[in-house]
Amino acid sequence: MAEPKAKFSVLIIGCGAIAGGYDSQDISGPNILTHAKAFNIHDGFDLVGCLDIDPEIAQNFVDMWKVDKAYVNLERAMRDHEFDVISICTSTPSHENYLRKLLGYNVRLIFCEKPITDNLYTAREMAGLYKDKMAVNYLRRFDPDIRQVSTDIARGKFGGFISGKSLYNKGLYNNGSHMTDLIQMLIGPLKVVTAANIIHDYWSDDPTISARLEAGENARIEMTGSDVRDGMVFDLELDFEKAKISLLDFSQILTIQYKDGTERKMNTGLNRGMLNAVSNIYDHLTGDSELYSKADNAISALETCSEIRRMAGI
Repeated sequence: MAEPKAKFSVLIIGCGAIAGGYDSQDISGPNILTHAKAFNIHDGFDLVGCLDIDPEIAQNFVDMWKVDKAYVNLERAMRDHEFDVISICTSTPSHENYLRKLLGYNVRLIFCEKPITDNLYTAREMAGLYKDKMAVNYLRRFDPDIRQVSTDIARGKFGGFISGKSLYNKGLYNNGSHMTDLIQMLIGPLKVVTAANIIHDYWSDDPTISARLEAGENARIEMTGSDVRDGMVFDLELDFEKAKISLLDFSQILTIQYKDGTERKMNTGLNRGMLNAVSNIYDHLTGDSELYSKADNAISALETCSEIRRMAGI
């Protein structure tokens, strides 16, 4: 008889959009965009608690996602239960406070929304304190198709990297760090050459900024910021000696156009990306599987964004 599957208890802190709201109109449908839906679907987790400073929001979350209990206070939640996994889904400025408090408890893993904090120095400190006990939600790193392309690039399947261009908006730290992390996942470390064109399009403290980046042997990537009020975008094109690789529609469509005229197009699994992340966390907790998105790559993405801000005069 097979051994029963390990079950890990979960607390979600912050009951907003990424915690469960994005799936609120699609609770039983195919898309899996939030922490609550992913943990509920995966049979290796038990969503025991949720926490929000607004008691009505917390209770609505309980009712929607069949959570055992709602909390408005972290200390009370931690007295009630010893949680294995804690998802931090609050606004970025509050991450540091929760991360510091959670150091005093026996939590096996923190699943933190990006960026780790809104300050590079405290983010580095938190990354050092949690080391391998933190997964960071740079969702594209959990997608098997994007990971395979990253492996193929590293193996030289598409030849040398020539140049790239990307388009994003809704904040450099908020969405731009997704872009810098994705680019570094695919082609390695980045150098910021110039930064300009500051657009205050959504977050008061996190403008969208354009930058010219450099990778490898002086290969340039134009990272262009647009105004989210004209429509949200997240597109990347990378040109190699043997092929052009495109990730469009928020990385849901992956296209490889070979220089010989052939083309390969596929839909990635980003519409179910949160389940990929939760599955990776489960495999990590039950064996030797490496976390696909950890504090170290999150810090690299934030370092690039911090340098863009500095060069733009912020």
